[in-house]
Amino acid sequence: MKKIMIGLLTTLIMIGMVTPVFAENAGDKLGRGTVNFFTGWLEVPKQIGETSHESNVFVGATWGTIKGLGYGVARMGTGAIDGVTFPIPPYDKPIMEPKYVFTK
Repeated sequence: MKKIMIGLLTTLIMIGMVTPVFAENAGDKLGRGTVNFFTGWLEVPKQIGETSHESNVFVGATWGTIKGLGYGVARMGTGAIDGVTFPIPPYDKPIMEPKYVFTK
């Protein structure tokens, strides 16, 4: 187990050293992907709130939940794609807008 942890730490350090040389914003793409993958579920309460504000509470609770689940799955999927493809350009064009769940 100790060897695995040392190998993982060494790999992460090497990736951290290569990122600034290889690409200007690869680290940003990796960060964006990680954040979106782990916070995709926040789309559900966000969409419930936005839909309730646009229509009413009943529509927000029903349609907002369905919409939030769809957006959440999409955000987590695009986060996974960004995380896996972070060394590959383009770095400044997120797959999903807005870049993060609660940005405008």
